[in-house]
Amino acid sequence: MIYQRLPVQRWVRATDTMLGQIRTLFLGFLLLWPLIGLWGVVPHRDARPIVVAAVAIVVLLAWSYAGYRRQRFPAWSWVPEGLCVLLVAAASDFGGTIGLCFMWVNFRALYGPLREKILGAAMLVVIMTSGIAVAGISPGNAASLLFTALLALTVNHVLARGSGARDRAAMRESAMASAGAGLAAAATREEALDVALGAALALDREVNAALLFTVAGPALHVIAAAGRVGGEATGWVTELDRLPGSARDLLKSGGYAVLTDGEAEEATGALRLPGHRAVAMTPLMANERAFGMLVLGLERRPVDDLSAPVVTLAGETALTLDQLLIRSRLSVVVEHLPDALVLAGEAGTIRFVNPAARAMLRAGLVGHSLWSLLHPDDVPALLESGATARLCRIRGADDAGWTDVEALLEYAIEHDGSRSIVFTARDVSERQRLELELRHAQKLESVGRLAAGIAHEINTPIQFIGDNVRFMEDSFADVVRLWSAYRAVPAAPASPEELLEAMRAVEAVAEEIEMDYLIEEVPRAITQTLNGVQRVAGIVRAMKAFGHPGTEEKAPANLTEAIQNTLVVAANEIKYVADVETDLADLPPVYCHLGDINQVMLNLLVNAAHAIAAADRGRGTIRVSTRAEGTQVVIEVGDTGTGVPPEIADKLFEPFFTTKEVGKGTGQGLPLVRTLVADRHGGTIDFTSEPGTGTVFTVRLPATRGESPGTSPALAEVTS
Repeated sequence: MIYQRLPVQRWVRATDTMLGQIRTLFLGFLLLWPLIGLWGVVPHRDARPIVVAAVAIVVLLAWSYAGYRRQRFPAWSWVPEGLCVLLVAAASDFGGTIGLCFMWVNFRALYGPLREKILGAAMLVVIMTSGIAVAGISPGNAASLLFTALLALTVNHVLARGSGARDRAAMRESAMASAGAGLAAAATREEALDVALGAALALDREVNAALLFTVAGPALHVIAAAGRVGGEATGWVTELDRLPGSARDLLKSGGYAVLTDGEAEEATGALRLPGHRAVAMTPLMANERAFGMLVLGLERRPVDDLSAPVVTLAGETALTLDQLLIRSRLSVVVEHLPDALVLAGEAGTIRFVNPAARAMLRAGLVGHSLWSLLHPDDVPALLESGATARLCRIRGADDAGWTDVEALLEYAIEHDGSRSIVFTARDVSERQRLELELRHAQKLESVGRLAAGIAHEINTPIQFIGDNVRFMEDSFADVVRLWSAYRAVPAAPASPEELLEAMRAVEAVAEEIEMDYLIEEVPRAITQTLNGVQRVAGIVRAMKAFGHPGTEEKAPANLTEAIQNTLVVAANEIKYVADVETDLADLPPVYCHLGDINQVMLNLLVNAAHAIAAADRGRGTIRVSTRAEGTQVVIEVGDTGTGVPPEIADKLFEPFFTTKEVGKGTGQGLPLVRTLVADRHGGTIDFTSEPGTGTVFTVRLPATRGESPGTSPALAEVTS
């Protein structure tokens, strides 16, 4: 405004509103009028009219300026103001000074309600009637002047009402805009409450108090208050039932209500808002549920309808409070999250790390590159994993050791359209150690369960090895006897008869020990013994290969040999219920944890044998086949057992789920298989089954070090 650039600004009021500018303009006209209007009194020779008019003008102008400064006039002031105008008009016999009447009416019509204007119109009638009676002006001229003055009074009253309404609307718009900006910028609950209450007080001049309360069960809690409120309003807790029924209904149905008379007294008493004739209320809603209220204390019922801005302000406040609550909860979760959380720009520059990330890696990560924390070999698989967590290695410094983590990397779209990286990592070193111990324990459990069968498999060749060795022991004793008989033959017999006698003794021993039989059977016994030794050695080698702990790093392995060793270990479990058919392809070395693959094959073979036994249809068949498909190796284990009913197909890989009798199954076999295949090798396992016919389990493993088809849950395709 121009007044804000001139020294005169301290003499004017409310020039920031349209109505204030209009009032200032008409006050200027009123103050300038005496420079022209008093010339109508000068022709009088008597000084008294001039003095009276001057005094009346000074009183009127001083009073008008005082009311302008206060921005209000008492209703009764129309009477003394009208008398001053009457004295000025009478001083010129209702001549030139009558113009003051119009200046005064135009200015005063800008203040007060309609009922005060009626008193002003009455004073105009008195002034014009006095002109007819005292100054002798004609009734026609008086009526014309009266009509003009009443018209000015009406027009400026309407102008004041319209300008006031426009100013109040602009004030509400400004308050709402300020509230929107303030609530958007609020970083704490307290800041949001201050902004909301400040905006509420600025909505209308009739609003002189505002408070917010929340509802928890049967109680309400005043969380913030401003303006003309009781000393203990903030923090006040009372029963919700103390509010009027119409106020409580707002919490159920929503909307807006202005309480007056008895309801207003009841509400102000419950909320400690003394001395308010009206109360405006609207609920705070979040997720279609009211959790509190915005309450305005009013001097009187407002001229304008405040429902739209009040409801809007309450909605924005509720939304902001709800967002701040979510943000606060999220902050608590992030700060206490046991997993490392790292936020980085699209290029990988770290912007934020939570305490768990600082503890796992190091302090001062902000500003560094996320990619420098990851093992280079793990980055491609992590980028391709999407929303699937992957095992990878991270470290906080170049001289630090690698930490095994289960990590998830996702891109988030920012409000400006740019992308940010959200990286979470969970330290799984301890879990992997426990899983390794569990796998070893389950392997030992498997070996223990098969120990009797393995002992039987070893016992059979040991028995015929023992029998053959004892046979060869006896045969060797007989050969020694024969050798002794030969030694008894004299080298230089005394007579032919002595030599003949000695040869007969040798032939007798040879016939007694059945030398021809020994010559035929001993080589056969030796061959059988060697075969038995080889069989025992094969079982021992298979056991050693099966039980080898392996290493934590994948290494190239011969899957065909591993499958054959596992078939040897499981032979006693299988041979009484099924025949084994193999179709093992010539596979290239596969990078894997060989001990895990041995465990997978053992569990699948034992499950197949149990399924065939449960079918109770006689001797069945277990088929084991392998093949290469691109960069993957496929292992299939099929059986002619009971099959998998469709209703339990999706539960087959769930931990502790078993179809076996209590004490015979733990429900850990197939879940372990899935863990070893999917989590440890990045492969997949699924199955097809036909109830009553059998089941085929298919394992797919990446053949090379870098191949990673990704983890996926087991899929069941069940035909009925």
